[in-house]
Amino acid sequence: MTSWDFQVMLNREPDAAEFDRLHEAGMDDCALVGGAQPYFMCDREADSLLEAIMSVLIQMSTVDQLWAVGVGHDDAVTLGDAARRHGGRTQASFRQLASGQRGPGGFPAPLIEADNVSIYSWAEISEWLRTEMGDDVPQANGDVILADATVKLACRAGSLHRTSQVRDLLEMACRPLPNEPKSEAKPEPKPEAKPGAKSKARVA
Repeated sequence: MTSWDFQVMLNREPDAAEFDRLHEAGMDDCALVGGAQPYFMCDREADSLLEAIMSVLIQMSTVDQLWAVGVGHDDAVTLGDAARRHGGRTQASFRQLASGQRGPGGFPAPLIEADNVSIYSWAEISEWLRTEMGDDVPQANGDVILADATVKLACRAGSLHRTSQVRDLLEMACRPLPNEPKSEAKPEPKPEAKPGAKSKARVA
């Protein structure tokens, strides 16, 4: 198994009794970080990152009125952090891209702006750099992107009281893609006819 590090953002901060309940449910590998946007910093072993995230969400469901509002994976960066992760651009270059002085424009907006510090999503920046600037930047972990989008969709559906309809929509939308290989179903063995038995025809 692999150990996965990720963050699960919360709709609220659990109290001491609820935190103990989560710990007993198996979340002893998650540290609670409070503040305006509380979140769990998790370090969990699983075969895949999606499985690790799912297991935490299941354990969180043991506490009423506590749910995830987002999933992250070391995603929050300043422009200086982005320059260090990129390795080929300076912080000044990122400032010019963010301000629109260079590049085609449309640089991702900050997630948070406070005390003259802007926090961006590295997943959004790296995607923009690949598609708009042609930079060779590794793509953000797809499991985190899927989990975060799913959690936010669930929150939105719940707020609009459309959870069951969205669930049905997902089931329909998750059909195999045209280029996705389909598993071939093995034909069921036909029962051997008994001596003297007459075969019955099915009428459609």
